[in-house]
Amino acid sequence: MFDDDFGAEAEAIATARRDADLEQAAMDAAGDDLYAACDEMGICLHGVVLAVKETPVASSRRYRCKFCREVATQEEFNTSRTASYARLEEAGVL
Repeated sequence: MFDDDFGAEAEAIATARRDADLEQAAMDAAGDDLYAACDEMGICLHGVVLAVKETPVASSRRYRCKFCREVATQEEFNTSRTASYARLEEAGVL
């Protein structure tokens, strides 16, 4: 009925934090490896695209990639991203 191990909860919290930190570090390293491979292969995954304000109303909405500055429609960015992932898979990066 009574918990005699007063440090068990604090130890469990510290262990969970350490495990989460290790997992985050591994994920960060994997992301760094992915972006290094993209740079080496000349690939942009177009992770952040913003609407171009001067797009004429009659045409499809255009977006600009924040990283490579390419301007395209959302569909064109999706197609490019899919092709980039395929190249990364072929190269054994993913």
